[in-house]
Amino acid sequence: MKTGLLERILTRRYGPPIPCIRDGLAAKSWNYAHPDEEALLYMGMKWEGRIGAYFASLRDIYGDAFGGILMKNTLRAEVLLPQRLPYVWSIDELRMRPEVQYALVMDPAIDYFMDKDNVLFYGIKRGGLYCFDADTDELDLLGPVEPALETLLDQLEEARSAIEGN
Repeated sequence: MKTGLLERILTRRYGPPIPCIRDGLAAKSWNYAHPDEEALLYMGMKWEGRIGAYFASLRDIYGDAFGGILMKNTLRAEVLLPQRLPYVWSIDELRMRPEVQYALVMDPAIDYFMDKDNVLFYGIKRGGLYCFDADTDELDLLGPVEPALETLLDQLEEARSAIEGN
């Protein structure tokens, strides 16, 4: 399997990951020495059978990962496997949330896979990254997936730095 988009973005931003075991599972960690800034992907996704077909639209994004935390306590890529993990929902839990159900009424073709603070929900459709804001009920196309994810992480890091600077 090739490296997924999430892993490529994290590696570009923070350098090579450190392989580790987290919650009893193989994982890769970025910013390991700085727990408040750590990013973590759980590894070992197998794109075979029903799971591979069911989540085919997310294959290029996740690659060998099956979920994780992209920005500590803020931005999460939901878990694709039937695995309970702390701080990260399963993708089925995400898709059953009332906010996401409402967003799917607006556009049922979007595959939601990520959330920020249980308020912003991110999904993909035809190469674009979409964001549904549960506070304003707005659905926006952020742009092509890779640059939109990079911009999103930039904005979150800037916001965190501004908060820490005050």
